Amino acid sequence: MNTDLREANVRLVRRYLDALNAWDLDTIREMTTEDVVFEVPFRPAGFERFTEGRDKYLELLRQASAVMIDGSENLHDIRIDTLGSDPNELHAEYRSAMKLRSGARYHNEYVARFSVRDGRIARFAEYFDPIILFTALGGQI
Repeated sequence: MNTDLREANVRLVRRYLDALNAWDLDTIREMTTEDVVFEVPFRPAGFERFTEGRDKYLELLRQASAVMIDGSENLHDIRIDTLGSDPNELHAEYRSAMKLRSGARYHNEYVARFSVRDGRIARFAEYFDPIILFTALGGQI
């Protein structure tokens, strides 16, 4: 495996998660491909599974920071590694501890898959417990 590429991609994903914590959309724009895909396979009702394209993805992030999340997502306990077979495919695990605009606290655990192409993030799939999000948003099970 190309160790330099592996290390560069781990740093890229770490910088991306740091930019997400800071809502630094200019940096996220620079770090993603024009055709980036954001996927949320286990999402509550009302959330799209796929957001395709950088502009749509950045708008989704703008809305989340303005309407849903109060402050940082506070992503922490971050662990990132590449797949052994392909340094452009990465796996990350992390936790969140954020406050929603409603005042509710939202804490979750995530597993994410990143695909890197030409030094930029081309795909970001985030897996989390949607029931925790649903209840934090006021839903009842």
